Amino acid sequence: MENKTTKNANIGVLYVLLSALFFAASSSFGKIITRNSELSGAMSSFSRFTVGTMIMFVYMVATKKSFKANKMKHIVFRAVSNSISILLFSIGFQFTTITNVNMLQMTYPVFVMILAPLLYKEKIAKKSYFYLVLVMLGCYLVAYPKFDNLNIGDVLGFLSAIAGAFSVLSLKNARKYDDTYIIIFYVFLIAMAINFPFALRDFPKLTADPFIIFNILMSGLAGFLGQIFITEGYKYVDNATGAMVSTSRIVIAAVMGYFIFNDPINLRIVIGGIIVIFALIGASGYFGRKRAAKNK
Repeated sequence: MENKTTKNANIGVLYVLLSALFFAASSSFGKIITRNSELSGAMSSFSRFTVGTMIMFVYMVATKKSFKANKMKHIVFRAVSNSISILLFSIGFQFTTITNVNMLQMTYPVFVMILAPLLYKEKIAKKSYFYLVLVMLGCYLVAYPKFDNLNIGDVLGFLSAIAGAFSVLSLKNARKYDDTYIIIFYVFLIAMAINFPFALRDFPKLTADPFIIFNILMSGLAGFLGQIFITEGYKYVDNATGAMVSTSRIVIAAVMGYFIFNDPINLRIVIGGIIVIFALIGASGYFGRKRAAKNK
């Protein structure tokens, strides 16, 4: 029984790691698009939800799954908040580095802890405020804003984290009433419709350049796979472990940014990244769980 639990946990960790890889890759493909064409980051966001909608539709038809949702309200809220988060994130990497936008967006777990008691009357641990301060410090070191000249990409990355927190909280309620496949399908479908007006102005700029088309499709596919792997991964690991492993996306994005886009990585960014990762791991409850296990 213990071996099976360990095996499942390992599978979960692998899936969450793969999700981090695919999410970072999606932003990298999106950055390639905006660097090599007149298209905006909105096209990358739109492609993610479009590709995901088509794949989920084919899957549900092929497996004869029902398209009927039990509680659409929570799914719609999840779709709207997730759509806003990804759109802000995708437009953000036009103006800042892949490293910064991924790191700033990955601060969403702390905002989940802050918003949960406000929205669902959940108790918040005092240590959460400590981790929030650490995250803000880390974000400051990473973005290093000049307040008379803020980088809009860094701001959008930070705002996408707040929208992402609402998305995570709404997913908790959606799962009480509907299966994962129903939630994913309608989230992608609704988000695709929300993203369409923002991507609309990019359609006249689309060319038959196979390089750009390839990167648009790969950005969408990688984003979709990231969503699938993180959804599956959390079936096998607890929230604390999942949140901790998810922080690997910061490192993966930094490596991709450095080697693909020559993103600058200096001591200030490294220290800021370490502080953010430490705060996210702490906020997940991982350290407390380890101490409890030792005391047994």
